[in-house]
Amino acid sequence: MKRLAAVAAVLMLVAACSDEPPRLYDPGYGAGRGIYDTRPGLPYAFDEMTLCLDEPGSAVVTDVSPIEPIGGFEVLGFSVLPVEGPYVGHLGEPTQRMAEAGYPTRGPMVVDDACPDEQSGEGGTVFTLGIEVAYTDAEAGSASGFLVTYESGGEVFTVVKPFGISLCAAPQQDPPPPECETRIVDIES
Repeated sequence: MKRLAAVAAVLMLVAACSDEPPRLYDPGYGAGRGIYDTRPGLPYAFDEMTLCLDEPGSAVVTDVSPIEPIGGFEVLGFSVLPVEGPYVGHLGEPTQRMAEAGYPTRGPMVVDDACPDEQSGEGGTVFTLGIEVAYTDAEAGSASGFLVTYESGGEVFTVVKPFGISLCAAPQQDPPPPECETRIVDIES
């Protein structure tokens, strides 16, 4: 009987230790956006990236950094906001500031709901990840994606958002100049 109780205690301990905190979910597909007629040093905002949790709980986004930045491309700020209605994003134009679109500018950036059901789309909440970016090069600046750092259950995790952004000082043209091409990070490798 003691042996059975010891085995049961070990199994309960293993089960308790294997509980993972909620993680930010990413569907794993990439997208990108290129903007022409931009100016170095001016902020531009984007909110096409989404976040939600793989299970109930909460996570606090602590940092968003560009992947493979070129041309002095940098993230100036970030925020999260629940998606309302059928459309992702709250910004009208890339020149609009996130605060004008209702994004919180202070405090913890919390994602606190699980993703909606994949089949029905019901339940849960999707959050938009808004970022403000700028570049310093005279011609263009870009990033092939973003590394999102977050805390969940007392642990630090990262997730790659394969969303490329290209900010180009030149007017729109086809094909785009090489410095204006939108690159998307390959998360499969």
